[in-house]
Amino acid sequence: MMLKHLMIFVFGLTLVGLIGCNIKTPEIHGIVLDEDTKQPVEGAWVRAPLDLESKTIHRDVTSYLSVDSPHTRTDEHGKFLIPSRTFKKPPFPVGFGTEAINFGIGAATVDDRGSRINLKGEKLEEFLGKKNFELTIYSGPVERTEAEYSSHLQSLYKYCLRGRSSVEIPAVEGGCDEWELNYAIAKHERYLERHKDPKIILNPPYGVSKFDKIIQYSGAIQQLAGLYEKKGNLGQAVHLLREAEAFDKKHGLSSHLREYEVQIDKLQKKLHKSEE
Repeated sequence: MMLKHLMIFVFGLTLVGLIGCNIKTPEIHGIVLDEDTKQPVEGAWVRAPLDLESKTIHRDVTSYLSVDSPHTRTDEHGKFLIPSRTFKKPPFPVGFGTEAINFGIGAATVDDRGSRINLKGEKLEEFLGKKNFELTIYSGPVERTEAEYSSHLQSLYKYCLRGRSSVEIPAVEGGCDEWELNYAIAKHERYLERHKDPKIILNPPYGVSKFDKIIQYSGAIQQLAGLYEKKGNLGQAVHLLREAEAFDKKHGLSSHLREYEVQIDKLQKKLHKSEE
């Protein structure tokens, strides 16, 4: 009987602890400097996900929470501010054993420069124990593989159209703002400009097949068309869809041809309606 009461007491303490224990991040004061010139970087897009790991009955589950406010970027002095946030742990038993395992904060610019800082272990505990946290991010060239860059473009596209990329939980209402939309468009256009030479398609980098390169290039054109549609430039969206259609036909891709026709027809009807 005594053992039973002891077990109930311990279980109760554990449950109260799990329910009452939240995770609070400090107010973050940051500055982004160019790693070469040490000058402030204006217009760097800042993102700061907090990785949580929860032990469940079935398995360990990792979730990603956005600590940064929507549309966080550096000012003319390279500075940014992320307010303190409190995250409630999931209730028992879903959140049994929930703990922060990594905090990452990164800044990126449209010309493919940036950097990312990760805090784990003791550094993460120290970070979460502070009320205010100051840091400097040194921005330099970001190296990505072909697959990583393609995934990066897809992430920007999904965020602008749906408000959700890989870490936005919940989704940002309304998706990207005008600055972010222009940022995503510029990124796609830079990629397509760098890879428009047919020789690059026919002779992709080591480790990338010609077929994968064709798919990536075609996908970037389609995504750019969707971004221009969101921007309201329907004529440019139609032009890009026709470009993607011609590219696919030239390289033997047929999976999206019917979809192009449907999308072009829809956009042309919108154009005609707006001109009336």
